[in-house]
Amino acid sequence: MPDQSFSGVFPILQMPFDAAGRILFEDLRSEVEYAIRGGVHGVGIAYGSEVNKLDDHERDEVLSAVVDQAGGRIKVVMNTGAPSTVQTIHYTRVAKVLGADAVMIAPPLIAGIPMPLVRQHFIDVAEFSELPIFMQDMAGAAMPPALLAELSKENENLCYAKIETLPTPNRFTETAELAGDSISMFGGANGVFFIEELRRGAKGTMQGIALCDIVRKTWDHFQAGDEIAAESLWNHYQPLVKLYTLAEGQLYWVAKEILRRRGVFTEAFPRLPAVKPDAGIYRELATLLERLGVAAI
Repeated sequence: MPDQSFSGVFPILQMPFDAAGRILFEDLRSEVEYAIRGGVHGVGIAYGSEVNKLDDHERDEVLSAVVDQAGGRIKVVMNTGAPSTVQTIHYTRVAKVLGADAVMIAPPLIAGIPMPLVRQHFIDVAEFSELPIFMQDMAGAAMPPALLAELSKENENLCYAKIETLPTPNRFTETAELAGDSISMFGGANGVFFIEELRRGAKGTMQGIALCDIVRKTWDHFQAGDEIAAESLWNHYQPLVKLYTLAEGQLYWVAKEILRRRGVFTEAFPRLPAVKPDAGIYRELATLLERLGVAAI
């Protein structure tokens, strides 16, 4: 029986690199501690962590370091998606051995892949998995609500969904109607529709980590029944959250700069290629951090 208890704030880690693209493992451990201080319930290693830019050895080193630093205090979710079913099963088995609590898988990023093949991919992986699986519905690899519901009922390991194809609110509503209690829905997309997803039954959120403490406070207000306080707090930080809507490569630069300014990272580089924001974005970021009082935690 898979662990179906996951709920709450599960931010996706940023991967700390130096200017040459080497992983800074001390910064990675610092980031896990930062997340725990921020009150998160778990962390994820996924596309937002540039996991697709890591070789297999690096993947294992990163997951091992995160699991070790977490020390059972929070859950760890590892992205094990790959272009082939064989690769995905392999990565999923390795994640189990290295101590992950769950895995996350998006459909293979193959242009025009038919939905029956996507469905079979998930069923085949789930049959070999000893961990609960987050099915990732995202831009470029969408999973319709009907498919999420069907899969969740066919294999109990397929019990979570990270829904990110925009706009997400209608997808949350439809998935909940079709899947019922067989699936737990998590939001993502850096919280573009965070409040709306909560209103539609989200069991958690998997946003970027840079503002995880603010995400947790928003979550707590909503769970306490104070939707107005939750929405007000989240809206207050929207000018800063909006910088996460930059194209993917630029987003990495911005998120890592926030973490550097909050004392988590010593350097703020993505692994190249990744288009760097212009100087104006950095000026706006500095102004917003000061105006909104975003400090180290």
